[in-house]
Amino acid sequence: MAKVAVLVPFRELCEIARPLMDQYPHIQTMCVEYASTDTVGERARALEQQGCELIISRGLHAQIIRPLIHIPVVELRLTAQELGTVLLELKRELGEERPRLGIIGFANMFCDTGSFEALFGIELRRYMVEHSNQLAPYTEQAVRDGCRGVVGGEIVCEAARRIGLHYRFTPAGEESVRTALETASLICHAIDREKRNSAEMDAMLNYTFSGILQVDREGVVRRINRAGYDMLGKAPSELLGHSITQLLPNLNERVLQDTLYQGKEAYAFLLDINHKAVIVNIAPVLVDDGIEGAVLTFQEGSRIAEMDTELRRELYQRGFIAKYNFQNLVCESPETRRTLELARRIAKYPAPVLLTGESGTGKSILAQCIHNESLMRKNAFIPLDCSAWMPETLDNMLFGNYSTRQDTGDSMVELAQNGTLYLNHVEALPAETQYKLLNAIQGRFMHNGSHRPTSINVRVIASSDVNLISRVEKGEFRSDLYYALSVLSVELLPLRRRREDILGWVNRRLDEWQEKYKRYVHLTQGARQFLNDYDWPGNLNQIDNVCERIVLLTEKRNIDEVFVRRQLEQVTPKLMPGSERVVLYKDQKAVEITELLRKYGGNREKVAAELGVSKTTLWRYIKKFGIGEDYSY
Repeated sequence: MAKVAVLVPFRELCEIARPLMDQYPHIQTMCVEYASTDTVGERARALEQQGCELIISRGLHAQIIRPLIHIPVVELRLTAQELGTVLLELKRELGEERPRLGIIGFANMFCDTGSFEALFGIELRRYMVEHSNQLAPYTEQAVRDGCRGVVGGEIVCEAARRIGLHYRFTPAGEESVRTALETASLICHAIDREKRNSAEMDAMLNYTFSGILQVDREGVVRRINRAGYDMLGKAPSELLGHSITQLLPNLNERVLQDTLYQGKEAYAFLLDINHKAVIVNIAPVLVDDGIEGAVLTFQEGSRIAEMDTELRRELYQRGFIAKYNFQNLVCESPETRRTLELARRIAKYPAPVLLTGESGTGKSILAQCIHNESLMRKNAFIPLDCSAWMPETLDNMLFGNYSTRQDTGDSMVELAQNGTLYLNHVEALPAETQYKLLNAIQGRFMHNGSHRPTSINVRVIASSDVNLISRVEKGEFRSDLYYALSVLSVELLPLRRRREDILGWVNRRLDEWQEKYKRYVHLTQGARQFLNDYDWPGNLNQIDNVCERIVLLTEKRNIDEVFVRRQLEQVTPKLMPGSERVVLYKDQKAVEITELLRKYGGNREKVAAELGVSKTTLWRYIKKFGIGEDYSY
């Protein structure tokens, strides 16, 4: 039963209400009291703090109480029978056939009077007030309006008595009290059901092993179960009423916003909570097609192992650390945004990743970003270029040599324990090393020269700029290793297919070289347009090289298109088709024009026809790219 208090302005009402309270099964009487206007608000607040769940009051008292408390308030309202009875008494006292009468008071005191004039043969004026200081003036206004009598409370009756106006006190009988108690009983019944539902829900939530947390539309924590408190390692006072993004700073805020404002579910992503890998799901709370908040569930995984401080310092000194984060990358093109979104999603999971794409597209940079976004980010990032070493040396670097191994271990796989091993040009691994790598991915590690395998926990990120499938078909690369590596794969497109990123990378590299050499340059609009239109066959490596040359070799601050083209010509040689002569690479269009001029023996009309341009346009191309009469460039 819900606890109910009655606070009324007349002691007579207390006497009427007390014997009726026990007749309603869902009401547990807390108190039935008289309260003055000055004390009723404070008393209501005190009752709420003591566990009161509903208050019954009347008129001005109810208006004072309602904004001060968070529990329901049921108002004592005059019934039609009670109000009609006093109006008829007033009419008989006046002895008039159709007198004009007024009712004065707060709107929450009176029932609907729309049919009273026809029923009782009166003219009725309603004077509804918002503050008690309006009661006496409205009584005087009723006289000016021609009212012969009024019905109201103590202030109205006293004002009417002073000016000689007929009056009746607003009744408060058993009928209005019963009506209020019936309404209160219905509300209490709903409160009882809600308490039962809440108790059942709390029991269910508190005895599940998953942490469950509810946030409102603003991302503020409103409810959390016992497992959630334990998992987050905080007391209720530290969680309830606080923003979830402050409590879990590594929670991706964009994912939460997508749930709260677009209704998207976030399924089974990993989060580092108190050094544990926790699987998190987020689902929207939908009410009448509107989003009212979200529920987050947490399932605890394995503890995240961290290397000790001394080993971390040693690896840092040896350069075994990832420097790049996703925030460092240029991400202007839609293609790059899609690629990085995929990479962010897979970064949290410890499964192997295969990065593919042309040389220089940023595979090593992306590998570092994935590591720094993963739960292993506080451990080692061990990179190795597999194409740079002889097979035997490469094998010993990866798996050590048992006969020469020191106590701390000297293999890269061991150094990457609980971290990331990044293998660039993985296609260069010899067959025997491929098999050992497959075992390491599966958690088994064996030193060269040893027959005792040990367990290992290493995330492998591999990259290649060749078609590994074709290598598998030729028997040059193990198919089982390929499928193990490509559980999660990301393809990086060349710059010519994501041109919106080109100038961003140019600016980034120019800034770095300017800062290093303390030489500062400015690209003209023509230079920027040329760089943006260029195909960059060497991708980011070529951009880095050209930007360093620009900073070092310029003799003036403003860099124009001519200077930029000259740097590209001097650093990018190209072998002309059908010739052993090395020429300088300018532009794919220049290559095409030169080949056609040679094909047609210098006939510009035929070259222009095949290109689909005018001879004037062809002449402009020849001038632009500096193609000589010998048709070299």
